[in-house]
Amino acid sequence: MPKKILVLLVLVMFTTMLGRSQQTNSTSQPAPTHVVPLKTFPKDQRFEAVSGDIKKAGEVYVIRIHSEAGYIVMPHFHPEDEHIVIVKGSWALGMGERFNPGALEIMDVGTYGLVAKKMAHFARSRTDAIVQVHGIGPFTTTYVTPMYVLTDQGVLLTTSASEPGQPTSNIPSGCFELKLGTRASGMLGEGLIIGAQCTPGQLTQYRIEKSDGERFWATSEELKTL
Repeated sequence: MPKKILVLLVLVMFTTMLGRSQQTNSTSQPAPTHVVPLKTFPKDQRFEAVSGDIKKAGEVYVIRIHSEAGYIVMPHFHPEDEHIVIVKGSWALGMGERFNPGALEIMDVGTYGLVAKKMAHFARSRTDAIVQVHGIGPFTTTYVTPMYVLTDQGVLLTTSASEPGQPTSNIPSGCFELKLGTRASGMLGEGLIIGAQCTPGQLTQYRIEKSDGERFWATSEELKTL
């Protein structure tokens, strides 16, 4: 075989192998990375998607949840394991189908908590807090006992934090003894009631807005009217 033809064949083979190598490297490269800094949540924003999609089954997700001081997350469960890390403030986590303050374990910044799938659990924000949650989707929240939510548009009945509540006029007695606009005070300050949540047979908690715009939550037993 002439020397020139041999050299040409070698060059063609080398070029082909190089192209295949580049294609393999391009398909095996990791997905682009990104940095999501911790930030202050605007008023009434409770949820931030950091990575992934909580609705997709089998997909890894990371979210951040803002919880105002005093807020009680009533007993609920998720279809998959929930991994919790406190990134701002102080929180507390407990297990069980009824809210039990004595079962709460304190979680300060950097503390990690694991809740197994379908395990009923509850929590309370000891201060204004941001909770980072990660796991495998889908991430849905189902309340053990349906919750009644008092808003300026009326009362909603909700069974899941993942779905909008439905308007209802069938409100259990004793749920909302204090009305919107009532001035009240508690351990975290005083202000006007701007919202409330009631879990029948357990507790009612009220959302209070101070004169400076700061907001906190307190149970009916913790408040007195002014």
